[in-house]
Amino acid sequence: MLLLAPVVTNNEASAHGTLKLVAVENTWGDLAAQIAEPDMTVTALLASPTVDPHLYAPSTDDARQLADATLVVMNGAGYDTWASKLTDAAGLPAERIIRADSWPGWHTGGNPHLWFDTRAVADFVTRLQAACAQADPTHASAYAQRGRAVLESITQLNAQIAAIRTRVAGRTVAATEPLFDPLAEQMGLDMKEQAFQTAIMNGVEPAPADIARFENDLSTHSLHLLAYNEQMIEPAVMPLLMQADTLGIPSLALTEMLPSTLPYGQPGTGHPPHWQDWIGAIARQTAHLLEKQP
Repeated sequence: MLLLAPVVTNNEASAHGTLKLVAVENTWGDLAAQIAEPDMTVTALLASPTVDPHLYAPSTDDARQLADATLVVMNGAGYDTWASKLTDAAGLPAERIIRADSWPGWHTGGNPHLWFDTRAVADFVTRLQAACAQADPTHASAYAQRGRAVLESITQLNAQIAAIRTRVAGRTVAATEPLFDPLAEQMGLDMKEQAFQTAIMNGVEPAPADIARFENDLSTHSLHLLAYNEQMIEPAVMPLLMQADTLGIPSLALTEMLPSTLPYGQPGTGHPPHWQDWIGAIARQTAHLLEKQP
């Protein structure tokens, strides 16, 4: 059983309040904590980088946490279906559930990794701030102020990504599954091997033709970067990582969960990284690796 992990601990809120926000993933939980705390306590059910959210088997404690929550935050998009089943079973009303896939830019069958898309995140922040104010009108102005601060940080992140785009747009990259694709699109990168990525995401063996195409694109140096999910490396992925390493094509390690420290040896900020820090670190590392290539 995965132990529950608080995104941010706030003893005052725990002591005087009963308002609780439960996030399914710590990516959304971190954003929720930036808006809701200290007026609500925020807990994330999934925080370990070793857990595959697609395959996670919820516990009875998870069900209790979700049923008792003032607000529930989840990704949706078929990513955490088990959580939707639990909230449905508990009879939680729709206004108490904030789903990232309610962003108008997402449609059925689209990429479920919405936390890698700053547009989806900005929409989520706006809707979550409003939901917090509705659930707790007494602190509505505080939720609005914190929400504006998060949106401003997303604006700054978008400016950073736009600056990187001017340096790397058009470079051809690939990934072993479509974690990175939304951010790569915002950076103007040319993402290849889509069929292979979809197969890995769906837990099926990629077609031989897709594997052969991937191997050929690596061997001809048609790809300048290979992104992969280090939380779960399928058998079909390992030979590609080894081939890229042999050929000197850089690899970009990614996780689905927000890490406890910034990746790639980048300097920290004195606190566990927020979502903004993490996505910025990925964008900077991507530019660093691409700009080293001819």
